[in-house]
Amino acid sequence: MIVLTMTNCPPKLRGDLSKWLLEINTGVYVGNVNARVRELIWKRVCENIKNGQATLVFPANNEQHMDFYVHNTNWQPIDLDGIKLMKHPKNIYEQGEMLKSGFSNAAKRRMGLKKNARRVEKADNDFVIIDIETTGLSVENDEILEIGAIRIVNGKTVEEYERLIAVKTEIAQNISELTGITQEQVKENGKPINEALPSFMDFVKGSEVAGYNVNFDHDFLLAECSRQGIDITKIKFTDVMTIVKSKLKGMRSYNLESVAKRLGITTKQQHRALSDCYLLYQVYCKLNEK
Repeated sequence: MIVLTMTNCPPKLRGDLSKWLLEINTGVYVGNVNARVRELIWKRVCENIKNGQATLVFPANNEQHMDFYVHNTNWQPIDLDGIKLMKHPKNIYEQGEMLKSGFSNAAKRRMGLKKNARRVEKADNDFVIIDIETTGLSVENDEILEIGAIRIVNGKTVEEYERLIAVKTEIAQNISELTGITQEQVKENGKPINEALPSFMDFVKGSEVAGYNVNFDHDFLLAECSRQGIDITKIKFTDVMTIVKSKLKGMRSYNLESVAKRLGITTKQQHRALSDCYLLYQVYCKLNEK
């Protein structure tokens, strides 16, 4: 079954969709169609909805057993370690008006990441790849669970950093299943965040820092560093996902595992910070072969 929701939909398009789908409420359509028909329906919606908005949810052979498309909306799909989620538009709107590109610090940071991407892509000296695991998606309510990093010098891994963090909150079951990190492991081996962050900052000091969907990592690190009185503003973060999207066009999902599979890299590892750093470096090396 698929579910299609639309707002500001032209009457002609609404009537057209009734050939395949049942409208169960204003702008809400459901139906059973094959993948080919589904893609044709979505193409027709995008071509004819004009200034309207649309969201399509459909079954998929992935961990969530579903996927979704959006068109003309401010709800932004994001990948979190292979799980597709929707980022709410609370940071996109302010007082009912959409922020212009470049207005917010977040927008400026995104532009900076794109600008820096090519420099890290061609780097052959000293840079650091980082990854963090967290107890959830909310910077305000969730915690950093693990920090991993590897230092690359002249194309070789010369040093690594890994810290499990003694989080204060209970680790949700889905996070434990995703990462393999349990409450017992954290209790036995976790380090306080106020000890782990200074050593992490020493590790990355003076280096370009690269990550995958690195805005997510940056926001958690920035929030925690602010609480600890640590200055992170001088570190230059670059998102390798920007390079991936410029070289691998048309992928339905750009999560790290999907990209690795597309590049012929096999992995059965859990979503741990250090192992994801090594996987990202493999992706980075494959991209530089192209």
